[in-house]
Amino acid sequence: MSEKCKNCHKEFDSGIWISHQFKDEKVLLFCSDKCKGEYVKMKLERIKVNYPKYYNKLMKLEKKKDGN
Repeated sequence: MSEKCKNCHKEFDSGIWISHQFKDEKVLLFCSDKCKGEYVKMKLERIKVNYPKYYNKLMKLEKKKDGN
């Protein structure tokens, strides 16, 4: 059964997925790490513009995670 990539919309048979965060959200499917990375980067940019305090909090947590 083929699926479509959330980022580039290509069809693929096996790939990478990110689980949903909310009950009404679907699992996100990606054909490659590159597409997954581009999608996450796009979402983080949206958060940075619309929710700067939350973005700063995320980045602090990420630095902590990388530091340990």
